[in-house]
Amino acid sequence: MYNAHFGFNAAPFAITPDPHYLYLSERHQEALAHLLYGVKEGSGFVLLTGEVGTGKTTLCRCLIDQAPENVDVALLLNPRLSSLELLATLFDELRLHYDSSFSLKNFVDTLNTYLLTSYGIGRRTVLILDEAQNLSTEVLEQVRLLTNLETNRQKLLQIILVGQPELKTLLNRTNLRQLAQRITARYHLLPLSKKDTQGYIEHRLEVSGVRHKVFENRCMGRIYRETGGIPRLINIICDRALLGGYVKNVQLITKSMVGKAINEVRGERSFYFPLHWLATALAIIFIFGTSFIFLSSLESPQRLALEEDDRRVFALSLPPKGGLQAVNDYVPEVRALTEEEANDIPEVHAHLRTILSTNNLATDITSAFEFLFQEWGVNYQKLMGESACQRAINIELACLHKIGTWDDIRRYNRPVIIELVNEAGKQHHAVVTHLDSEKAWLNFGEQTFLVPLARINEYWLGQFLLLWRPPEIPVRVLNRGDEGEAVIWLRKHLDQATQRSLEPSPSPRFDKALRERIKEFQASQQLTVDGLAGEQTLLLLQAVATDQPSLR
Repeated sequence: MYNAHFGFNAAPFAITPDPHYLYLSERHQEALAHLLYGVKEGSGFVLLTGEVGTGKTTLCRCLIDQAPENVDVALLLNPRLSSLELLATLFDELRLHYDSSFSLKNFVDTLNTYLLTSYGIGRRTVLILDEAQNLSTEVLEQVRLLTNLETNRQKLLQIILVGQPELKTLLNRTNLRQLAQRITARYHLLPLSKKDTQGYIEHRLEVSGVRHKVFENRCMGRIYRETGGIPRLINIICDRALLGGYVKNVQLITKSMVGKAINEVRGERSFYFPLHWLATALAIIFIFGTSFIFLSSLESPQRLALEEDDRRVFALSLPPKGGLQAVNDYVPEVRALTEEEANDIPEVHAHLRTILSTNNLATDITSAFEFLFQEWGVNYQKLMGESACQRAINIELACLHKIGTWDDIRRYNRPVIIELVNEAGKQHHAVVTHLDSEKAWLNFGEQTFLVPLARINEYWLGQFLLLWRPPEIPVRVLNRGDEGEAVIWLRKHLDQATQRSLEPSPSPRFDKALRERIKEFQASQQLTVDGLAGEQTLLLLQAVATDQPSLR
């Protein structure tokens, strides 16, 4: 309401945890450093506590923004979950497929195979549990057990617990001592100092586009005394004071206007918060703020878009220095399987146990990657990079790694690596090169078998990895207003996918008409209809490309 009056480009004191507005006081810098340490070291739990409204959730979102490219972060905001619900929510955050009949063992086994493969291709996974003081003892114990998923060298899942001071008391219980002993980094976030309170207010005003003085200097001490340096309370009082300035048609907020804002927020005439009023206000603000944050995270277009994976599961990191080789050295020679060749492949109806126990069968992950890259006409060993996904960047390919179904694989229409786990827990990897309604062509190194899907399902937990050619690397969400070659790519593939005549000179601008066409395509593919061209939309658009390896 008052943005235009003061010249703001956005509301400076919204209570949503926007990392863009994060003011890194010395205390917040230390807290963020502890979180980043935990992410990079990848051992044990990291614990962050602090009073209501001190900025813990904002720090978590900042951590997600600053996480290394090879790290996938799952942020869980709703702590009132059972063990099964927590695992299902974790799967939702990581975009992993699961069945409604999954037991705890099904979830853990599937998660373990996913994390092992992620680790094998150079990726790591971090779980952040916000408001963790509300987790039950049973769920906390299940969380502890998730840290048992590990290799000989490293934990596969890094867990960060974030909560109010009561969380420290909870972890001191005798029955949770095993979890407490695994905490390798702790930090308690204190409110802002008087000096930082002024810096915080000025920072948020500057980020909102205003550099002239908006609050009298005398206001700062009053705001600090009334809020105790708690950022959320500062936001509420400053927001109300700005509204008062707008109503009075003034550009400078005075101390008396701040006092009136405090009274309006508190609903009383006294100039200072009695302790019982402060406690009540904090509780009300916490409940409102948590609900608002949770609902905002659901309603945000970025959260609604199923395809915003450019910063999530298998978003690609840049190759090491000197690792980018000339794309022309690796021109794909895509070749479909001929009918004669298909007829020569032995059809296997027997149990897969016989195939997987064959000693001379190449079922390791490296052999699978070599064959998958060969499908794209590329020599895997000649590419630079420590992981397969880094090597893919050399030839402008992207990785997609997820847990899904055969229908998902059919929709993406690209050869995939699947992971098969036998009764002893040993992992085998095969490349699915062709797929019909009942059978799949499985390649193990130099040997290919035609196997019924029912047989494969006895060993397959739904994990797969594929390569695809996006419009640009790294993959990003295309939105209205964007311009460039990526938008031209989008128009051409959308024309092809919808069987529309190709435009002779497609526009490089993402306009309103293109957004509506994207919505129509998303509706036809049962995607979230938001008009954003993210990873899932781009994947399904390029699935119809005829110059790339396919399953048909």
